[in-house]
Amino acid sequence: MAVKDHTLDDKIIKAAWKEFMEHGFQKASLHKIADNAGITTGALYTRYKNKDALFYSLVEEAMNSVKTSFVPLREKYYAVEKSRSIDEFLEVMAYERGLYLEILFQYYDECKLLFCRNTGSSIEVMMDKAMEIKVKETVAFFERLSGRQSDLNGVELIITEQFQYYRLILQRGYNKEEALSCMKTVELFLEAGWKKLFEQIM
Repeated sequence: MAVKDHTLDDKIIKAAWKEFMEHGFQKASLHKIADNAGITTGALYTRYKNKDALFYSLVEEAMNSVKTSFVPLREKYYAVEKSRSIDEFLEVMAYERGLYLEILFQYYDECKLLFCRNTGSSIEVMMDKAMEIKVKETVAFFERLSGRQSDLNGVELIITEQFQYYRLILQRGYNKEEALSCMKTVELFLEAGWKKLFEQIM
């Protein structure tokens, strides 16, 4: 049985990072990735089913980190449902924004692929579905608080816009200190709006 040459994996990953970062998923070329890794396209396909699978392998760890972070986050929102405290609600919202920033800077390059280079990939579809789930969960959260169905169609627009902040941080190449400074201003703006919505629903 032949022993797999793992040194090739490192070359492929390095070449893939360069190609996807420069051209994005849609315009990236597997042929160029193979050339830059010093292998044939056929050898590349023995390791990765297709371009999408290779792209996914680069961002998988970051995506798993986001999924894991949602477990304690949901628990915090459940606690707010019990306390019905607006201050606790705003604290959880601030915690959530801080959590996203921590993940962003822990997996900076991965997040750049996730947010800015994913067009045409299965990751783009997954991100859209994740956004839909987030919107539904937020609407359900407010309806449980109010005990009735409410007109919360605007929540989708608010949440979608909030995620644009992280994309802009990546696109503009802010360092962590700059990003934190920007988000402090954003938090002042968002807290006032979420507080008003919370009060209306309650």
